[in-house]
Amino acid sequence: MRDRILTDIIVPAREGRAVELKKGEVLRLYIVEGPQVGDCVFYNARDHREMFHVGQSWALNQFLGTGNGRSFKYFFSKPPRENIMLTVLEDTTRNHWGNMGGRCSRRMLELRDKVVTGHRSCQENLAEVLAPYGITSDDIVDVFNVFMNVEQDNDGNFTIRPSIAKAGDYLDLRAEMDIVAAISACPADATPTNGYRPKPLGLKVLAAEP
Repeated sequence: MRDRILTDIIVPAREGRAVELKKGEVLRLYIVEGPQVGDCVFYNARDHREMFHVGQSWALNQFLGTGNGRSFKYFFSKPPRENIMLTVLEDTTRNHWGNMGGRCSRRMLELRDKVVTGHRSCQENLAEVLAPYGITSDDIVDVFNVFMNVEQDNDGNFTIRPSIAKAGDYLDLRAEMDIVAAISACPADATPTNGYRPKPLGLKVLAAEP
């Protein structure tokens, strides 16, 4: 049954972790202490060239009537394959940044926060935990910004707000193929993203339903 926990990992603040899921298993991303966002990536475990694509997922869910820029039901892989990689089963916040695809990086911290050295980034975190799978930093293309609260205006500008996620909130994703998933507990502390204090995130792998 789906409540049977196969893996339960606490991702420390400012760090990343990766897990493998078999088809049918469920990945639960959850809030441990309080508002915290994460950057997630997903790959076909049998062929890493197939990976999650934000733009295609956003567009196809809008066309299907199954989602928008804050939440959607299906996580599609990038063209030309465009397969459903994961399906959302439950989402207690329905408030993420699902139409952006970027993540904090050394270059972003330098330009946005004037931080040149000594600060972790999601790009580094994801690259480190994916390296054992043969996935390089250059292979990290689109990310899903889970629990991230963003306002966008009619001119296309965005403003990052504190996450509305609270302890116990979660997102359940059922794997529709064998998946390598990685998440970084975003280290941002110069914006209101995490309430100015990065916190841990949790991830569980739940058994497939019979």
